[in-house]
Amino acid sequence: MRIEYDHQADAVYIYLTSGQEKVWKSREVQPGVVLDLNKKKDVVGIEVLEVSRRFKPAELFQFSVKHMGELVHA
Repeated sequence: MRIEYDHQADAVYIYLTSGQEKVWKSREVQPGVVLDLNKKKDVVGIEVLEVSRRFKPAELFQFSVKHMGELVHA
């Protein structure tokens, strides 16, 4: 997984696959949140627009991942 923030666009893109997966279709699931799907209809990316309006700067890159019963903070 890779996360990129575009300051000019005020957008975050979360790549959920390691390779350059081709986007077959995009679906806006709520205003400013877009899921990118491959041909198998798997989610391969997530775009969030107007990030500064949705998150405080300190929260932008804080996240937790639950993996095999453990909580890992990044």
